[in-house]
Parts: sequence; structure tokens; C-alpha cells
Amino acid sequence: MRTRVWSRWELDPRLPEAATELRMTEFPAAGEESDWSVLLLPGGAYRMTAPREGAPVAAAFAAAGIHAWVLDYSVAPDCWPQPFLEAGAALARIRRGRGGRVAVCGFSAGGHLAGCLANLWGSPVLEERLGLRPAEARPDAVILGYPVVTAGAFGAADCFRTLTGADDMAEIPPELSLENSVTVGNPPAFLWCTGTDDRVPAENTLLYVAALRRAGVPFELHLYPDGPHAMALADRRTQGRPEQQDPHVATWFPLCLEWLKGL
Repeated sequence: MRTRVWSRWELDPRLPEAATELRMTEFPAAGEESDWSVLLLPGGAYRMTAPREGAPVAAAFAAAGIHAWVLDYSVAPDCWPQPFLEAGAALARIRRGRGGRVAVCGFSAGGHLAGCLANLWGSPVLEERLGLRPAEARPDAVILGYPVVTAGAFGAADCFRTLTGADDMAEIPPELSLENSVTVGNPPAFLWCTGTDDRVPAENTLLYVAALRRAGVPFELHLYPDGPHAMALADRRTQGRPEQQDPHVATWFPLCLEWLKGL
């Protein structure tokens, strides 16, 4: 598969410079194309972007006829709002270039960043820093795999400290604990996690689902009973360790494709 790498300047020349390299890799759709595109945001605790949650997942979407991009966004020492600005700029750039509908898909910390776009697409910072109108940065759907959600109990405290540079969890902006900032304007959501994830417990996903339900936002949830953190596609394409391959958990991907087709 031929891919193309986009630079920071190609994404949006208005993006602030950062200490870490920003790049977006494009994976063209194969065969009959869907009207959907998807922006992939890998996890990595805002310290890195995990390769297993990027290119192999994008290639799977592309093989299903969905044009895909992987954003290797800025991580530590860069802090909020830098990765949020980059994700918003990437989504807007895809929308301008491709048209159609754009979903954002994130895993773990990348799921948190995807959730930030789903919740905070109307944030003034996108217009103030990049001149983006709210509608330009709003995803048409969001796909969250074992996402980091809460800065409260069950939360990944180190992830929030790395993202914000805060030493005290009390300093974390409340809207970044995503269960606090869901609104009726959120896009439809597809979520999956496992009940035995000891890095980002399933309660994160359940807190977000409860907030979506209160706001009347449509969602589909798959909570698999067993599986470690960071399973990605949960098959041989993304297997880092033997326990990260499970044919039952791997059903999330075809279920997600079916869900997208139904929107």
C-alpha cells in the first residue's frame, strides 16, 4: 500500500511549533470507497504514539474502503492544548481535502484526545489559535478503544499530568475529565474495552457512556469480559504479546464497520 506523509506545515501553517515532530500518514482506501474517512490517534500516555495502534489499524480501515490517516501528534514535553490543536487541524484538513464524513478513532490516551475533539470541538481555542470555525473541527463520529476518560477515581493520573504539565490533579481543567464535558452536540460514539484492563479500567468507558446517555447522544458499547490493555485490532496484525490476540475481542472492528455504515 502506498502511503503519503503530511508535515506540520501541510496540515496547517498556523499550528504552533512544538518540541516533538508532528506528522500525518495517509492510507488511501482500497476498492470501492466509502463516504467515510477516519483519523487515527494512537495511544501512548501522551509520552509517545504507539505504532501498533496506528498504521495497522489504518491499513485495516483502508482495506475496508475507508480512507484513513494516522496522526503522530505532539507529546511530552509539549502540553495541552498542543495535541488538541493538531488533532483539530488534521480533522479540518481531511474534511477540506476529502469531503464526506470524518470519524476520529483513538486508543487509550489517543482515545482521550479523540474524546476531547468529540466533546470540545466548539472550544474557542481552535478559532483563536487556528481560525477554525467550530463545524470544521467537529467529528461526524467517534470511535474509542479502551479510552482514558476520567481524572477522578479509576483515572490514569500520570496521563493527565503529562498532558497538562500539572503536578497536582486538582489543577487539571475539569473539562479534560471527559465525563464532565459531554453535551448534546457530541457526535455518535462507538466504544469498546475489556473488563480485565488493569491500566485503564473499564470504568473510564462506562463513565463516558453514562454521560452520553444523560445527554441523549447515540452510542454503541462493547465491553468484552477478558483482555489486557492496548489490544488494538486484537489479532496478529497488532499483537505485541500473545495475550493481546483474542478472536472474540477482535470482533470490535467488523462491528465498528457495520456501525459506521448504519449512521
